[in-house]
Amino acid sequence: MEDPPRKPGRPPKYDWDDKRDICYQLYVVEKKSVPQIIDHFAKLFDVPVSELPSHKSFFRQIGQIWRMPARVKRLTPEEQPVVMARIKELWEQNVLQRDIKQTLAEEGWEVNGYEFNKLWRKLGLRLRYAEGYQLPGDRTGQKKKRKRPANAPDDPSQAVVSDEQFDAEMQAAAAGVLEPLAAPMGPEEAFMRQQRLLELQLESDERLQARKRRRRIRGFGHLPPDAPGTEPRYNSETSLDECKAFLHLDNDLYQQMRQEYEVICRDMDIIRKSQCAEGVWEASKQRLMLSNMHLAGVMHPLQPDQERKAVALENVCADVTKRMRFQGRTITIAEANNVLGLNPTESKVVRRSLYEIFAEDNFESRLVSGEEHFQALRQRWYATNDRLSQAVSETPQNERKMRGIDMLCRDAMKRFREDKNKRGERTSVQKNAAYGPGPGPAWNGTLPRSKVAVNKARSAAAQETDAPSSAQKKPRARTTPQATISQTQHSGSIATLAQAAGAINFDLDPALSTATSFVTSTAEPAAPHVQPVTAYFRLGAGSELIGSHPKMWLGRLASATIPELHKAAKSKAGAAKVGRIHGMVKNADGTEDSWLVENADELAAYLEEAGEKPSFSVVIAGGYA
Repeated sequence: MEDPPRKPGRPPKYDWDDKRDICYQLYVVEKKSVPQIIDHFAKLFDVPVSELPSHKSFFRQIGQIWRMPARVKRLTPEEQPVVMARIKELWEQNVLQRDIKQTLAEEGWEVNGYEFNKLWRKLGLRLRYAEGYQLPGDRTGQKKKRKRPANAPDDPSQAVVSDEQFDAEMQAAAAGVLEPLAAPMGPEEAFMRQQRLLELQLESDERLQARKRRRRIRGFGHLPPDAPGTEPRYNSETSLDECKAFLHLDNDLYQQMRQEYEVICRDMDIIRKSQCAEGVWEASKQRLMLSNMHLAGVMHPLQPDQERKAVALENVCADVTKRMRFQGRTITIAEANNVLGLNPTESKVVRRSLYEIFAEDNFESRLVSGEEHFQALRQRWYATNDRLSQAVSETPQNERKMRGIDMLCRDAMKRFREDKNKRGERTSVQKNAAYGPGPGPAWNGTLPRSKVAVNKARSAAAQETDAPSSAQKKPRARTTPQATISQTQHSGSIATLAQAAGAINFDLDPALSTATSFVTSTAEPAAPHVQPVTAYFRLGAGSELIGSHPKMWLGRLASATIPELHKAAKSKAGAAKVGRIHGMVKNADGTEDSWLVENADELAAYLEEAGEKPSFSVVIAGGYA
């Protein structure tokens, strides 16, 4: 098809004549987006994005003038039922929504997010509702969305909403939220509940005084944590947070150390300390100390508190093996549903029935109710569903099914407890923020539920465990020959390792005596002082940010390196990625020259040319101001 004739007027600003084939290749064949095409041309012609046509111009040229087919293929009316059936099948198998999308992509279906959500709504599938696993048609207390007339256009921006109707719906929803979950307790029941709590607290205090229970560092049920500073009964009861403090570990170093030791345990076939051959457990810890520079410095024999540090290292290593043993035994809600033969809707019905039993009973917690009464509530729950009662009555009982039932029970208890907390009907006693001397829990190490995300996280963790070992060997290779010989002869000694690396400063505070702070290389002189570089930064055309970002800002480079340049460039935008950076040089006639800066040599050449007032034009994307 020939291009439509252009209207007479001023000549076009850009020459599109020889760009049609490459645009077709990028947009239709390789399915690149317009921003990616613009970046391609910027790199091809070595020009800043500001000198290329805008996004709107590219869309007009590709779609209206060249009439190229859509980049993303839409499902045909014949394909939609097939994809919907596949989505329904995966949903029945309790596959997560993100994993359903991944599975469709692997099977060759090109379904974008908008089209997927449209099919999802057509099937009537729902995610978990706001409170108590409410089902379609039973959504009391849930916030309602604004409604639009049935004949309203598909474009949300053209929808018409009645403010009076919306306000009335919100008032009704608010009234429903304030409604209590269960009828209030009578005076006698409230007295018995208070008496039970008092008995539990007295029993807990007596057991602590008699050293018949371990200390509580977190609240348990309605029992608060013990006072900070309470000593453990045995060394094995030292908390992981205390272990981090004794070993001077922040959460990042702690996670790295655990990953390294897990690799060592798998390599040496260690599952439990008591099952190791003589000397294997101690050899694994020695191997960890040799591979981890921070641990090698902290555990040096001339450092203080060696006894506490040895206990801390022992407990962390034992906890790693414990986690390894329990990795395959955890079960998710989706796995529990599959074991019991429930789809997501049926699972919500099952959990909702237990939720209602808890509300009817004024359930507080398993500890407060007592084990006998709690098991009676579970028996009532089993009677409400044939699959539950059948799984419980099997002889012998299926261990995996019972674990699935326990998982659904815990989830219903958790949701009921959270709903009571939101309504102010229950006061949480778990105040753990200031307990312990360490950096607190390392929640960032928890793997996500999605199978796709789990695989990515595990592969990244495997790469991270390999990287520190290779990186930590480099400083040792730069020592003197005498030190290298000594290190080879006494590789099993931590003291010899530290002495081979260099001199030790024993005047440092133990909390600061990491490997990098007191192990220095004797073969290299001290690094010279680097003068920081101050520069102006301008937001380049083509930047895509959320929020209001300043057009110009000041930045400080600790050194003339590309990482420092990128750090200063995105200092005003969180989670941003730096695209292209151009150094600007102002000429005597007022014009500016633009120089692309991609490596350290180009940065050094530009800073020398710019003199005392360097200025950079930066393209930033993917962040928020």
